[in-house]
Amino acid sequence: MSDKVVDLPTPARGRGRPKGTGGNKRPDRTTAMSVQTEPGDNRKYLQHTMRMWNWPEVDMREPEQVAERIEQYFGICIEDDMKPSVAGLACAFGVDRTTLWKWLNNVDSAYIPAQSRHLIKKAYQNLNAQMENYMQNGKINPVAGIFLMKNNMGYQDKQEVVLTPNNQLGEATPPEELQQKYLEATASDYDTDE
Repeated sequence: MSDKVVDLPTPARGRGRPKGTGGNKRPDRTTAMSVQTEPGDNRKYLQHTMRMWNWPEVDMREPEQVAERIEQYFGICIEDDMKPSVAGLACAFGVDRTTLWKWLNNVDSAYIPAQSRHLIKKAYQNLNAQMENYMQNGKINPVAGIFLMKNNMGYQDKQEVVLTPNNQLGEATPPEELQQKYLEATASDYDTDE
């Protein structure tokens, strides 16, 4: 047998997806990253949310009512085998998630006593812990988890860089001296020998 290396021509790439990938399906996607719905899922999720539709309003000035509502919400999540959420907790109180955030952070909510606020913070801490558990154990799409934790739990994906002036050329030139040098340099640019 010969040790000769033969270069085979590289096939030209066509437009669109590689042959045999099944139309619009992406071969590089795993089932963990794709949306998986089963018949009846929409009914299940909507019925879970609708259980809270006719709940009576909670007087936020009454910590006992606040505690009871939080327990009711987590209780139906357990009964329905549903993941609790910030939006779901807000729905249990008949408000949107931004109002819940305001209550939590004492924004436009001076009427809410410290005990009620403490209970809401505890519920938020439970939601945060649940989300971390889902993320660490592969029970939620990572992209969705990151999005939700950044938007609802204050997580951030940033680095702060602090620049410290380091003048290796000696002492700093006073601003007045720099200004004078600049004026002299620009004045010589406009001098003409006519």
